[in-house]
Amino acid sequence: ISDGVFSAGGRFKKEIVVDGQSHLLLIRDEGGPPEAQFALWVDAVIFVFSLEDEISFQTVYHYFSRLANFRNAAELPLVLVGTQ
Repeated sequence: ISDGVFSAGGRFKKEIVVDGQSHLLLIRDEGGPPEAQFALWVDAVIFVFSLEDEISFQTVYHYFSRLANFRNAAELPLVLVGTQ
């Protein structure tokens, strides 16, 4: 893998080096609530919502709650990102 990001239908791969160690990021752009298989597979989750749309924040909260039904959210790194 080069320095670029490769995409295939909402799935992205990127190799990064942190503290001299190479890591392969497998990023999936999910458009719906998390399912059990997704919740058990992921190592971290980034939730993105619109700062201009309260419903998008409520949707993220619903997705978080659903994820927490499948997995202990305290054991999973989560990031919440608000965009304009």
